Amino acid sequence: MKTDSAAFVNQLLACLLVTICVGGSIGLGTVWMRHQISVTAKANRDLTAAIARVERLIDEKKTILETEQAPDKLRGLNLALRLGLVPMNQIPVEHVTENVVERMARRSNRSPFPDAVAVQVPLVAPVARR
Repeated sequence: MKTDSAAFVNQLLACLLVTICVGGSIGLGTVWMRHQISVTAKANRDLTAAIARVERLIDEKKTILETEQAPDKLRGLNLALRLGLVPMNQIPVEHVTENVVERMARRSNRSPFPDAVAVQVPLVAPVARR
């Protein structure tokens, strides 16, 4: 009977060790996954902060550009630097109402030598008669 009880104790000890190892592995896997989740969350927070910082810088630069391009400021710089520039509305604008694609096709197909006479070249050489 001692052998039966010893075999049972050995089996019980083996099952207990397997259960402890499996439970430990599951616990270790859970801790590792939680660590990975926290690392990913921190990276997402950092990226969100970086995106917000870049958007803030873009807004600041856009504001600076808009203030520098104000018409009053541009007129003042034009006078101060004596550039002699005129406002865009004083420059005549010519609106094209024709078909632009057709006009470009005509331009690309016209001959570079408009006064040259077209010479017809026969496709087959004439046969010599005797």
